[in-house]
Amino acid sequence: FLHQQRGVVAVETVLAFPILLAAGLLIADLLTVVLEREHMEQRAGAVSSVLAMQAKLTQQGLTGLIGATLPENGGGNYQLTITNVKQTGEVYWQLNRGTATGLCADSDLAPGSSWPGSDLPELDAKNGSESVSLIVVQLCRQSSDLKLTTGLGLNPLLTASAVGRVTEGTL
Repeated sequence: FLHQQRGVVAVETVLAFPILLAAGLLIADLLTVVLEREHMEQRAGAVSSVLAMQAKLTQQGLTGLIGATLPENGGGNYQLTITNVKQTGEVYWQLNRGTATGLCADSDLAPGSSWPGSDLPELDAKNGSESVSLIVVQLCRQSSDLKLTTGLGLNPLLTASAVGRVTEGTL
């Protein structure tokens, strides 16, 4: 009887091992995606909050900020879009940085155009002030750059955005 029990346990273990291994790999991939999204949100938030506190924007300052918040290696193909939007919804200016283009939705807005949608806080097209503006930072990354073991079918694009109110009118 003891030998029969050991044989059953061995067969059950052999049958259950691939299922447990696949579940473990799937959980590891989901954790990788969740952590990458969290990192993207932190980076976008850091860029928007620092820029919102500035009185002016320089090339050297922006390069230093992006270099400090975005990884030089392992960041994959990404696009960082920084937009200064007046409270009236008018786009004051927009900058695009990164290793890819065309990843972020509405990534090419000309100065003077209207911000698409009404999802920004304090946006008021009728009663908004021309001297109050928001910094909108969008960080978009291709999910195919993530090293996933299970071939998990993801949205091909990971996005994060952050909004900060400029303290000195318009930047």
